Amino acid sequence: MSNVNRLLILCTLIDSPGTSAGNLSKLTGLSPSATSQHLARMKEEDLIECSIDEQRRNYFIKNESIRKVIATLKDIYCPEDLK
Repeated sequence: MSNVNRLLILCTLIDSPGTSAGNLSKLTGLSPSATSQHLARMKEEDLIECSIDEQRRNYFIKNESIRKVIATLKDIYCPEDLK
């Protein structure tokens, strides 16, 4: 994970799976456009997936193996308020 903002988004998804891009933006403090770009990149890298609920896309960490790795990184690197 070479980008701290993507790690921040993934750490947020550990605690709040199924979060929309707008809520991820609010929870992480990133701009909506930056959040959207990071989500697109992580989707391309097969780290996350999304489901569409009416007009919102809800994001999830793709599988349990990835979730475990991110949970470990979260314990080491994410800010205390996300732990």
